[in-house]
Amino acid sequence: MFAHLTPQKLFSLEGKVVLITGGAGGIAAGLSAGFAAAGARLVLTDRNESVERRAADLRAAGADVTTEILDVTDAERTQAAIAAIAERAGGLDVVVNNAAIIVRKHFLDLTIEEWRRVIDVDINACFTVAQAAARIMVKQGSGRIINMGSIMGHVSRPILTPYVTAKNAIHGFTRALAADLAATGVTVNALAPGYTITEFSEAGKKDFHDFVADWIPLKRWGKPEDLCGAALLLASAAGAYVNGQVLYVDGGFLAVTK
Repeated sequence: MFAHLTPQKLFSLEGKVVLITGGAGGIAAGLSAGFAAAGARLVLTDRNESVERRAADLRAAGADVTTEILDVTDAERTQAAIAAIAERAGGLDVVVNNAAIIVRKHFLDLTIEEWRRVIDVDINACFTVAQAAARIMVKQGSGRIINMGSIMGHVSRPILTPYVTAKNAIHGFTRALAADLAATGVTVNALAPGYTITEFSEAGKKDFHDFVADWIPLKRWGKPEDLCGAALLLASAAGAYVNGQVLYVDGGFLAVTK
């Protein structure tokens, strides 16, 4: 009677094809491990061969992983690559729009080229990836698009103007896309991490690390694996009725932010 509601059923991604952009990064490491543990067939993309090293580690642990060297700012190449990946894999079930960059510079010193680069990677490429994936998913009658947001889509800090702008856009894009794809079987949500220790974070700066850790109710920075549960919810049958949402995973940071 309750077999379909067991955690093993609800959160299973057995045989599902999951594409993660920015697959060589730290956030992707946590997500891909969680998806692999749930039985997913992973496709990791990134703009250089470092993604293959990430895939090799996952394969050594028993995961089903393929890779694609892909610059997601190349719209034509990205659209063709996603179509080819889906054709080879026999479909595309989940896409995680994870590729992103940060430029830390005061607004008055920021160049237009730096601004455009962040916007191109962090928002324009998400449009390209989501659209290419949605065209496949709508034909299938099912699919999950997960955009990587941030607490910086809700609050702000100095020297992050392009990144904060892009993450605000991602949150709005997520809601708009969920509405546009209504009744197609495709859900669209955003996963918004808080301060998380990755190669892009400022966790290595002791004063800043300690300040942030003291502010967060859980009294620590997040780890990439802390995102696994929320990501699995959005990707699996457990989250079938979750749509157009921004799910914050921040240790309670926004609960106490004034």
